[in-house]
Amino acid sequence: MTFFSDLEAALRERENSHLRRELGQIPAGVFDLASNDYLGFSRHPRVVLAAQNAVARFGAGARASRLVSGNYALLETLENRLARLKNAEAALVFSSGFAANLGVLEAICDAKTAVFCHKRNHASLLDGCETAARRGAKIRYFADESKLENLLANSDSPRKIVVCDGVFSMDGDVLELPKTLELCERFDAILLLDDAHGTGTLGQNGGGICEHFGVKSGRIVHVGTLSKALGSQGGFVAGPRVLVDFLVNNARPFVYSTGLCPAAAGAALESLNLLESSPQILEKLRENTRFLAENLREKGFDARWQPTPILPVILRDEKAALEKSARLLRRGFWCRAIRYPTVARGAARLRIGVCASWSREELEAIVAAF
Repeated sequence: MTFFSDLEAALRERENSHLRRELGQIPAGVFDLASNDYLGFSRHPRVVLAAQNAVARFGAGARASRLVSGNYALLETLENRLARLKNAEAALVFSSGFAANLGVLEAICDAKTAVFCHKRNHASLLDGCETAARRGAKIRYFADESKLENLLANSDSPRKIVVCDGVFSMDGDVLELPKTLELCERFDAILLLDDAHGTGTLGQNGGGICEHFGVKSGRIVHVGTLSKALGSQGGFVAGPRVLVDFLVNNARPFVYSTGLCPAAAGAALESLNLLESSPQILEKLRENTRFLAENLREKGFDARWQPTPILPVILRDEKAALEKSARLLRRGFWCRAIRYPTVARGAARLRIGVCASWSREELEAIVAAF
């Protein structure tokens, strides 16, 4: 059939450009460098036990959307803790961070809204903005604060929303939040801030990019995930109570999706308990990141240290990145090549997600393998 023949041709083209993606499983005994489990909580005995206890109490699945019968006490406890972590009035848990970004942008945007989206945002934010555009919102893109200032100054829309990642996931650098927030205040815009990679890693207590910069503002809508530093799965939105109530009524990925499963909720809640009781784990995470960045640079690699546990090793060429990834696997380390369109052409890399639980011996072995 022509339809499937066209798909096969498109895949061959990706293959010839060293851009074809394939699923893979980490072989037994191979050390994982690629995950976002920055604190090692996904395998922490207390987190695993909390997930098991939640299943025993509430069942394996949520069974229905939360507006029907899928709302249980553990979810509301988790939302209260997430709101506290983000210094917000309320929080709402979604099935994923992707769903949270799609849901909030679709729900709060209309023809009276202008959306200003950072060009380096995650795909979920970019797709959320496209969804907002289908509802009549005007979408503008910017790459720096100077361009954002110009766009805001020339906008006559009565409702303005600036959309930014707090941490840019492929480079690990952080948004210049104080400057961005100052622009939002000057031009009366809301800031939708996706802190997926900052939650649990930035700030003295893991509160994220706002704690990192010492910033508090009622005009920030926080989006985050439970699936990275918190070692579970799911996403959330935190902000004013009226926003959460509005999303319960209008965010389609929330209204029409089955609620988060009890195991994920229980695990995330216990991860928050661990984070609160052992803040020293954050210093260990930063020490590990600094050690790897410094030692890889000494070996001649373009390893870019940032305040986050995301450590990109830039190789530029797609084929070189694939070959380096394969050689690392033969040495017992799993580190997938990141290529276009996830990053720009000519910016291929290996992306290390550093973990606080790695020992000095394991860090030295990683450097030796590279």
